[in-house]
Amino acid sequence: MKKFICILLAAALPAMIFAGCSGKDVEHPTPGVDISVPVEPSTNEDGSIVADARLVYEKNDSLNPYEAVSSVNIRLLSLVYDGLFTLDSAYNLNGAVAKGCAGGTGTVNVMLDTSAKFSDGTPVTPQDIVYSYELAKESDTYGERLKHFTSVSTPNSTNMIFTLDEPDIYAQNCLTFPIIKEGSDEARPTGTGRYVFKEDAGRLLLEVNPNRSGFSPSIACFELTEIKDSSVTNSSLEIGSTCFSFDELADGSYTRVNAKTQNVLMNNLVYLGVNGSNEYLADPLIRRAISSALDRNEIVTSAFQGHAKAAVSPFNPDWYVIAGTDGSPTVENSDVRSLLDESGNDPGRLPFSLVVNGENGFKLDAAKQIKTMLGRAGLAVTIYALPKEDYYTAVRNGDFDMYIGEIKLTDNMNLYPLFRGGRCSYGVTSAMQEQSFARYVQMLSGECELMDFINVFSSELPFIPLCYRSGLALYTNSIDFGDSSCCICDVFGNVDRWTIIKDEKI
Repeated sequence: MKKFICILLAAALPAMIFAGCSGKDVEHPTPGVDISVPVEPSTNEDGSIVADARLVYEKNDSLNPYEAVSSVNIRLLSLVYDGLFTLDSAYNLNGAVAKGCAGGTGTVNVMLDTSAKFSDGTPVTPQDIVYSYELAKESDTYGERLKHFTSVSTPNSTNMIFTLDEPDIYAQNCLTFPIIKEGSDEARPTGTGRYVFKEDAGRLLLEVNPNRSGFSPSIACFELTEIKDSSVTNSSLEIGSTCFSFDELADGSYTRVNAKTQNVLMNNLVYLGVNGSNEYLADPLIRRAISSALDRNEIVTSAFQGHAKAAVSPFNPDWYVIAGTDGSPTVENSDVRSLLDESGNDPGRLPFSLVVNGENGFKLDAAKQIKTMLGRAGLAVTIYALPKEDYYTAVRNGDFDMYIGEIKLTDNMNLYPLFRGGRCSYGVTSAMQEQSFARYVQMLSGECELMDFINVFSSELPFIPLCYRSGLALYTNSIDFGDSSCCICDVFGNVDRWTIIKDEKI
């Protein structure tokens, strides 16, 4: 029966006006440059190509998007490989190799852009999409976001149907895996992206893709410079080996670099995990009191030094679904003292243990602030700042009352890992999440509004959202990026607006 339904949907696709599965239109870039007149780099008198700027890559890592493991190479490869769709900073869907999609019950139906070409001029086929999808499913980089996708079918030459193991109205945001040409070079497969690999005079370059329409950058060619590992990317910027670096600030510190910087909100949720086996923390009123006692803006400003954004719900505050609102839940009582009194318990008699990675400066400072804030509410806290590996062991073993955790959510904002049974659901009991998880499943199937889920979640609080963390984009002073913004979904998303403001020809 499911197969029959999919065939009916596929047959209807060509007659549909394809819109974003989330209810927002899928935008498709309007060609701004005729592909018959591509942007071309200039050459020296000896015929060698003049590179406009430099970027770095890890030589010991792969330049195949499904084999690369370093963050430097994975980000760099977004210049060479497009997905079916791209996402902007609000996680809106934009067309790339695909030009639209429509949602079904447990399916995402995609319409391919028939004008899409690989950098060698050959057309992208459904077989190339299937080939790329199968590689993505098995890859460490893209496998998690495709975890709930079970198959893809190609009913005709322009339509593809992706099937899920359960409904998810935001699943289309996961269809950003790189499209590569089946049968092309395994070391550097052929892609459809903005730039293409080229070797010239013993150098590895990225040159503007001549078969990419609508892309007219000022920088026609980058020279790629080898580095040993990602730890030296910021210093590479200072010595001129690269014009751009991205620092996730993962170790909880930042060493100032002589460069232009932009805070870039990542999809990394920092939260306060609570242990439901504690008799007090098993009470949702106590958990709500703890949440109400926290000044998230102060934690962001002070502990994270501004490299984060406060979150009162579990979702990214920049997500278009809640953008324009504060995402604040509607609950009957948010007064700390009243909640503690209503609980009928006295959790202030014994201190709660708060476990934190003591090697992360941001989170250690956040733990100290949380202790102070809860202390004002009469809740005693003892901080256990552990070495990183000991911290992981303690959390996995449930040796905590509370802990400061972090998870990178997939681009469809999937919260399953944080609910009971998920890989980050430490301390969460069935009773703590009974109503919120049921409402979450309803939200993903379109049976209730997102704010309905947020309100129920905020009454139970199986985990307590604190903030979303930011990374830092760093540009050499020779690059002018105007008023364009870097986006975590593609840190090179504004590369077409970069211009050289000094003579940096290589």
